[in-house]
Amino acid sequence: MAEARGYAPGGILGLCRLLSEYGEAIEADLQRYYGTDLRDLFRPGSGLTWRRLGALVANLPSDSALARTISGDDSVWTLETQLLAAVHDRLSEANWQRANAGSKNPSRRPQPIPRPGVHTDRIGGTNRDVREVASYLVRFQPENGG
Repeated sequence: MAEARGYAPGGILGLCRLLSEYGEAIEADLQRYYGTDLRDLFRPGSGLTWRRLGALVANLPSDSALARTISGDDSVWTLETQLLAAVHDRLSEANWQRANAGSKNPSRRPQPIPRPGVHTDRIGGTNRDVREVASYLVRFQPENGG
C-alpha cells in the first residue's frame, strides 16, 4: 500500500508518513469501517498496534476517505453506481427512440451520464465526403456468402 501511495515499502516509517499527510482521512476511515479510534494506538492495552493499523489502512475499501483524498476525486464510483448509470443511459435512449419514432424532426439524442475518468472526446473523425468514406468501407466487406 505504501508503494502505491508513493512511499517506499517499509513498516512504521511509511505508515507515519502516510499518517502525517492523510491523518484526518485515515482517522475517519478507521472510525467508519472498523469502529476504531486512531488514539488507541497510543493507549496501552487497546489492541491497536502499528502492525494492525497498517493492515487496517492497507485494506480500506475503494470508497474510503483515504482513497478519495489521494485520488483527488470525490466522486469515486462503485460497481453499483456504474451499473445504475448504465441502466439510466439505456432507459433514456429507449425513451428517446420511442418518443421520436416516425418523427421528421427528432429531438437531440440524450447524453450519457459522465463517468469519472472517462473522456467523451470523439476519437477519429474526418473531413472527407460521405460517399468517399462509404466507398472506402465497401472494400472491406466480406464477399457475399462469406
